[in-house]
Amino acid sequence: MATWTVTGGGSTGHSANAPTVKVYSEIVDFSEFTTAATDTVEVIELPANSLVLYCGMDCLTADSSGNSNQLQLGDGDDTNRYVAASDPAAGIEITLAPSGASNVGIGYRYYAAADTIDLTSTGGITTTAKMRVFAVVADCDGHGDNESQNVTFA
Repeated sequence: MATWTVTGGGSTGHSANAPTVKVYSEIVDFSEFTTAATDTVEVIELPANSLVLYCGMDCLTADSSGNSNQLQLGDGDDTNRYVAASDPAAGIEITLAPSGASNVGIGYRYYAAADTIDLTSTGGITTTAKMRVFAVVADCDGHGDNESQNVTFA
């Protein structure tokens, strides 16, 4: 088995205007609108060919309604892909491990088609919570598809 050595690697041939990884962040203030149990709020729009590297939610104001509600964070295919049902209490909720076995780890997903990151109530009504939903997203749409090879292999 041969090893082909790359020459001219690094950032050679890559545009300084290439897209960068971005952090999307949106606030959902449940005191501003009325929801019902098991409602879904589409929080962040993702264009096709997006790679979500990390996603989570931060409870800025705890829910004081006493409705025994829980919130989860996911998408159209998996309602708790990023955060499993969690009480909207003060503090940050981080993403799930890819296996979903733990609430500590890295949650990621490639979206070939446009989708949304959704905040879903699993039971009671959320009336006073204020949540920040965030996602670290890389745009993978067509970058380099029409370029020629920029390095040499020997």
